[in-house]
Amino acid sequence: MISTPEELVMIKECCLLPLMLDMVEKQRKDLETSTTPMKSLYLAALLKLQDMIHADLVYTRNQLRTADIKLWKVDASEVREKSAFKYEYMNKGYRGVFEMLRSLVKAELSKKFGQYIAKVFEK
Repeated sequence: MISTPEELVMIKECCLLPLMLDMVEKQRKDLETSTTPMKSLYLAALLKLQDMIHADLVYTRNQLRTADIKLWKVDASEVREKSAFKYEYMNKGYRGVFEMLRSLVKAELSKKFGQYIAKVFEK
């Protein structure tokens, strides 16, 4: 393995953050049509959360670009049954595979959402 631990963290972030954005966007759309009394508060929190995740995604993608790491998603037909996703990457002339099981993705997303939500309400 030629990638450093820091590079693998960047690759993982670049795989997980789009999933988080999709989840937040789905929640936001569902909330817009609801009649929840505190709808405006929840929407504001979701929009702030979405902005924070997007900013981190842009930053991480720029870091990958600077490190000359190319990342692309593998076709769903090639992903194992228990995997949530599979990406291939090119780093320093070497090709690598990054794949995560669904259970690990759920745990990572839960942890990351907790960190982001803490940041949303800290200010």
